Amino acid sequence: MFEFFNQSEVIKVIIIIGSMSIFFVGLFGLVTQKHIIKTFISIAIMESSVFLLFIGLSYKQSFLAPILTDGQQNFNNMNDPIPQAMILTAIVIGMAVLALGVSFAIEYYKLTGKTDIDEMTTLKG
Repeated sequence: MFEFFNQSEVIKVIIIIGSMSIFFVGLFGLVTQKHIIKTFISIAIMESSVFLLFIGLSYKQSFLAPILTDGQQNFNNMNDPIPQAMILTAIVIGMAVLALGVSFAIEYYKLTGKTDIDEMTTLKG
């Protein structure tokens, strides 16, 4: 029974459904929450689901890790390291943007005492 779940097509469908589910959890939080910190957390959840999707779809189950050992000279049957490096870079950038946004939200709260997005009108005009 469990051999069915070990097929590459089934694994890709599970990755797609799982990452879409996580994305919609973040989207639900983004739409329903008005607290600025919860909004940033929802965006980070959505971002993580996109990372999971890209890494999951670029991975090939029967291939090796892209690491050359002592006696190995060719790159046959290895996973592509480029998507992994790009997602790692995107994770670093996403965390930096999240930290910057949260720090702006904290400073805005210190100045105005407001965390609700609908009440943030002091910077208009």
